[in-house]
Amino acid sequence: MKVAITGAAGYFGRKIIERLEKNEECEEIIGISRRNFKHNFKKLKYYRMDVRDRNIKNIFKKADIVIHLAFVLKPIHNREEMRDINVNGTKNVLRACKETNVKKIIITSSTMVYGAWPDNPEYLTEDSPLRGHPTYYYNQDKIEMEKLCKQFRNDKAILTILRPCLVLGPTVNHFYSRLINWPFLPLVDGKNPDMQFLHEDDLARAYEIFIMKDLPGAYNVVGKGTMKWKEVIETAGRKAIKIPSLILYPLANFLWKIRILEAPADIFDFIKYRWVASGEKAKKEAGFIPKYTTRETLLDFLSHL
Repeated sequence: MKVAITGAAGYFGRKIIERLEKNEECEEIIGISRRNFKHNFKKLKYYRMDVRDRNIKNIFKKADIVIHLAFVLKPIHNREEMRDINVNGTKNVLRACKETNVKKIIITSSTMVYGAWPDNPEYLTEDSPLRGHPTYYYNQDKIEMEKLCKQFRNDKAILTILRPCLVLGPTVNHFYSRLINWPFLPLVDGKNPDMQFLHEDDLARAYEIFIMKDLPGAYNVVGKGTMKWKEVIETAGRKAIKIPSLILYPLANFLWKIRILEAPADIFDFIKYRWVASGEKAKKEAGFIPKYTTRETLLDFLSHL
């Protein structure tokens, strides 16, 4: 079995490669990413390439399975460039898979596609509508990516969409994980929703399961249990402060425009409303049960901060 991974140099990619290095059925890992990537992986053959490059199909010819991770997570100020990488990059990956003999495609989405809304049910399932966010680019691009997957037709390949919740762990260092470094964190309009985290090791194990099993369709991949947002803040040793959205959002957007904040105010909707997803489908059909709870994931992340 040969597995190709786009975005292989990212923290998702590195954790999945670590897992596949120990998998005896995985003969070779083909990594693709734009960045320079120094590594000691024995099975990894690495190609420095943009996911939008048409020549990617020449690399996929060597693969049985393609895992598509390449995606701009951190918001950037150039909206068109972000969309081009995220959406057109996905189009190119799907096109290349169709033109080769790839037998399975695993696409990485997110539970963020459901959106953070005041009328969300207690647990969002794979059948819940993908309402996303009206202005948050990341959400919009993930939903558009999933639409491309629904339109994709290839009788030769199984297509699986995995929707992880927020991922934390010792190696995670992204804009949302860096929020915890703020001296105080907001309770937007006094709201205190439940939060849900997935440990990076559980993420890698989930991908390995779906590599080994043929399970088409969409699956939430989430950690055990939840924590209140205020509890997350206090566990991190920070101060929770109630801030009205009428003050917070304009201020945050101004700081985003002058490049002080790493994300626009849209991100605060995800600590204002509940968007907790159910992992029952992945448990019943794939046998994926996370080893870490949301609390244990947070504590492990904080211990390595």
